[in-house]
Amino acid sequence: MKAFLITLSLSLLLFFLPKKTLAQITSAKGVILEKGTQIRIALAVVTNINNKQSVGSNDMGFFQIKAKIGDTLVISKRHFNNITVVLINDQDLVITLLRAEMLLEDVTIKAENKQQNLSAVRLEHRKKTYFYGKKRNPLYYARYPLAAIMELFSAERKNARRFDRYYENETRELEIDRFFNVRIVKNNTTLTAKQMNKFMLDYRPKYKQIKDWNTYDAA
Repeated sequence: MKAFLITLSLSLLLFFLPKKTLAQITSAKGVILEKGTQIRIALAVVTNINNKQSVGSNDMGFFQIKAKIGDTLVISKRHFNNITVVLINDQDLVITLLRAEMLLEDVTIKAENKQQNLSAVRLEHRKKTYFYGKKRNPLYYARYPLAAIMELFSAERKNARRFDRYYENETRELEIDRFFNVRIVKNNTTLTAKQMNKFMLDYRPKYKQIKDWNTYDAA
């Protein structure tokens, strides 16, 4: 009898508990904007440091990630300062990123973290597809022709391909940052802060120029 009453009480509690309260522990969603504007930021990397999951914001700046109250999200995007957000309720988030005035000095550590986040997001995209991003034997396509054709035109595959292009570009930019950054320029010039900003914009090299460089070449 006692067990029955406990079960009945729990059932009534779940029945009357607002759906919003139940939903708030499953995911967090929101939009990412450039601070001081209404410009939405696509392909920013949102990482939940509690469950290690990462996602990218879409073309409209929206994102959704598995999270619960108390989790901490880190939002990063090249040429913007990172921001950390702690989830305190289930309301949609409006994240604003401040554009960085110049490249960060500590590029090695930052680049490693950014590369890890990018790789995590790419993995999440590829988990949503069966054929894309995997070295499949051609027989797989013969065995599942309809699935292969449907995936070819699916939104998941398009998103994965789009993020792969972004991933390759960001990876190259991070490699450039290794050899062309404020620390190296400061150590090899007498430029003032104002001159530094202009120099960093005017003389940033292309990836094909630096792909075979070492630190000596950069200097």
